[in-house]
Amino acid sequence: MASEKTKNQILEIEEQIKRLRDKQKRLVAKTQSEIGKYVMDTWNIQDTESAKVFIDLFKEQVHSSQQVATSDESTDQGS
Repeated sequence: MASEKTKNQILEIEEQIKRLRDKQKRLVAKTQSEIGKYVMDTWNIQDTESAKVFIDLFKEQVHSSQQVATSDESTDQGS
């Protein structure tokens, strides 16, 4: 059987993992919030529905730009 010390170490590690996952969730939420605020401020949009409409309008352009950028990176790495 595992000693009490080993059990405590395992529990401490599990708690650390839980705290780190919680921290990760908070950081992701904060980042998403900051990005949303930036978009709304930059585009001077007052409501979320308008923001969603513009995001949907530009979505295909962003995807195309990402593909071009990825393709350019692949080409550069192959040189």
